[in-house]
Amino acid sequence: MNLNEALFSLIHTVRNTMIQQLKSLDMNLSPMHLKSLKAVSKIEQCTGQKLADFMGRDKAQVNRLIKELVNQELLIKKDNEKDKRSQLLILAASGEALIEEFNKVENEVFSAMASELEPDQIESFIQITQTFKSNLDAAYRKKN
Repeated sequence: MNLNEALFSLIHTVRNTMIQQLKSLDMNLSPMHLKSLKAVSKIEQCTGQKLADFMGRDKAQVNRLIKELVNQELLIKKDNEKDKRSQLLILAASGEALIEEFNKVENEVFSAMASELEPDQIESFIQITQTFKSNLDAAYRKKN
């Protein structure tokens, strides 16, 4: 197996396992909705623009997603005191509860994935993935 096959296989397996485990929770949200809520929970002073940048998505697409999450009462928009042109995105209580469940599933999946690895192997893997990401950022940032 070569590198691209190994990475593709891992990404595919992790993604499918997460989807299956999340279905068992009956969250009734797409992976994109969950990813957005998780991102909002991690981004300090999150705005629509920050979320779009973080996710690498078109701002109009992210705004439609935000509207859906607000309508589902998972996300709250609040006036941004520092910049009147934008609104802060904050998880509603139901959004926080959902992310808490999502984090539990995520931790279970990744614990299972790493169950036969030593801590130094996990640290090496993390360092390698960070190098992969840096290499890609450097190689393709120049072209875009």
